[in-house]
Amino acid sequence: MPNFSSQSTSGDQSHILMIRMDNAKIISHILKAINFKENSVFCCTKDGLKVTVEDMKSVQLNAFIEPVVFQSYVIKEEEIKFQLNLTVLLECLNVFGSNNLQSGTSPALKLYYNGHGTPVSILLEESGVITDCKIRTVHFDPVLDYDFGSANVIGRIIMSSECLKEVFCELDSTSDTVQFSLSPDSANFRITTFGHSGTYHVDIPKESDVIETLHCTSAVSFKYKLTLMKPSIKPLGIAQKVSLRIDDTGLVCFQFMIKVEDNHNCYIDFYCPADVDFEEDE
Repeated sequence: MPNFSSQSTSGDQSHILMIRMDNAKIISHILKAINFKENSVFCCTKDGLKVTVEDMKSVQLNAFIEPVVFQSYVIKEEEIKFQLNLTVLLECLNVFGSNNLQSGTSPALKLYYNGHGTPVSILLEESGVITDCKIRTVHFDPVLDYDFGSANVIGRIIMSSECLKEVFCELDSTSDTVQFSLSPDSANFRITTFGHSGTYHVDIPKESDVIETLHCTSAVSFKYKLTLMKPSIKPLGIAQKVSLRIDDTGLVCFQFMIKVEDNHNCYIDFYCPADVDFEEDE
C-alpha cells in the first residue's frame, strides 16, 4: 500500500488542509469531467470538497467529493476557498499516465494547502517513485450560488444516464436550442431540437425502464442554447444515473451520480439557465 510517512514532517502542523487518497485516479476522473474552462474554485468544508467551474456567470459545473472517499481528509478551518488552474492540476495528477479508473496501477495522492497566497502542494507516489508538484493559487472570483430550493422545482426526473447520453449524442447539431418538455397530462419526457431539416422530437415514456422517477406539478417547456449544454456531456458519459430538475424560472439542474471505489458515490451538478431570448420570441 502507498505510504507517504517518509514525507511527513513537523511542517504538517502548518497545513490548514490535508487530503490523502490511495487512488489519485478517482479525483482525476471526476475533475476531468468538469474541465471545460481552466479556472476552478475549490471550496473545502467538513462536508467535503466542492470544485466549481463556470462560464459567463451562467453555465456552471460543480463536483462534490465527500470525506469518506478519501483515506484522510483534515481541514483546520470552517471553510477554505482558493482558485487554481484546473488544467494544470489535471496534468499533475496524470503525470504517471492515464486517468482511466480501470487501467494500470493507481498512484497515491497527498494534497495540502497552507492558506491564502500559498500554492497547493501535491505528492504523487507510484511504485516507489514520488513526484512533487506545486500549483499557484489566486484569490478566487465569486461564483454564482444557485438557489435551487425544492419549493421552486416544477419538474423532476431520475433516469439512466446511458439513455440520456444516447439522446444527446444524436441531437441535431444545426439546432441552436434544445427544448425540454414535461406535463402532468403527458406520458412522455420530450426532448426537441429545431434544425435546418425541421423539428425533431425524442419522447421517453415515463413508464419505461430507463426512467426511475418522473414528477411534474405543472406543464414545463423551456429552451436552452445547445452550445451551453455541451459541458454536461462529459459527466453524463461517466455517470450511472442522472437527476434532472427544472424550476419555475427555467433553470435546469442535472445531478450526475458517479460510482467510485468501495461503493462510494461522487456527484457532479450542472446548471444552465433557460434561453430567455427564445422564450420571449414565442
